[in-house]
Amino acid sequence: MRAGIPLLGIALILPLAATAKTIKVRGEGLAPCTAWVQEHDRKSSRQHVQDSWLLGYVNAATGMLEIPGVEDVSWPFHNIDLVMWIDDYCSSHPEEPIIRAADALMRDLARRAQ
Repeated sequence: MRAGIPLLGIALILPLAATAKTIKVRGEGLAPCTAWVQEHDRKSSRQHVQDSWLLGYVNAATGMLEIPGVEDVSWPFHNIDLVMWIDDYCSSHPEEPIIRAADALMRDLARRAQ
């Protein structure tokens, strides 16, 4: 039984070390924030593609978050609130990729939910 306790401790530590990883960014997340701002200013057809990408990202990231007592960090917000948050971020960080803006949004939503 005593040998099982150190193994449990190691098992609990390993997932923490594995949380940082590199992923291949797909779709609109690769585009720079300048593209987001331009398409939204022009109200182009690509604006809807960008918005859909963002909302899909928010849904996926929200589903993976584990915050005790919080089911959905995006629940209090309307879709337009999330899009406008990205508008503000991208206006201030034009050279950043949209994925970074989306990550910053998720960090902000998680912070607000706690």
